[in-house]
Amino acid sequence: MFFSFFIFSFFLIRIIIYPMSREDTIFGDDWPYSKAKSALLRSAATVIREQGPRSATLKNIAAKAGVTEPAIFRHFDGVDGVFQSLFSVVELFYGRFVQLFKDEESTGLDRLEAGSAKLFATIKDNADFAYIMAKPDPVFRQYPKMHSRMQELDAQFRAVIVESLKGARSGGQLIAGVDLESTATAVIGVIFQVMYAWLENVDGMDPRKEGKKALGSLLSLCRKPGTESKVIKPKATRKKS
Repeated sequence: MFFSFFIFSFFLIRIIIYPMSREDTIFGDDWPYSKAKSALLRSAATVIREQGPRSATLKNIAAKAGVTEPAIFRHFDGVDGVFQSLFSVVELFYGRFVQLFKDEESTGLDRLEAGSAKLFATIKDNADFAYIMAKPDPVFRQYPKMHSRMQELDAQFRAVIVESLKGARSGGQLIAGVDLESTATAVIGVIFQVMYAWLENVDGMDPRKEGKKALGSLLSLCRKPGTESKVIKPKATRKKS
């Protein structure tokens, strides 16, 4: 009886306390890190954004977070453990980016513009992780498995862009002769160019405004006249990761 009560109490406490200690983000229950871990990851990502990937040493991360280096070891297996967790953050964001372009309420170029608008709103609300979202390759290139996985994530992102363009073609939104693969490359290029520019001026630039302008200019070159979309600008979310 006592043992059963002990087990029940243990799981009850775990259920009650664990959610309270976990960081509240846009990913909900999919975000696996406690507030303490999240703060360290944000500090590491900020060091990378401000000083470059090679500057993400335990010393610099600890200084940015206002903790000692041994404190980091209580949460991560050294700097490699920090980078592994940062990559998991990138996977979460890229997974979300893909979902943004699968909105069933819109199709074709409308979906492409709506998804891009939501993507830019997402990155604006999560500036701490700006660099690792925009430039994951130089951050994780020293880890072969992560680099290989990044290629898979890029392919998944490209696939939803191509799918939206296919919908635009079947819906009569594209002018004749538009090559879908080349256009997808251009769209992805615009998205990341906006992200790169935002990295240079995170506090002063609004990626939502600039992204809408840049993507609109590109799509105007391939859009059939009279098929313009009406995308509502998404509001900034309150929860940040």
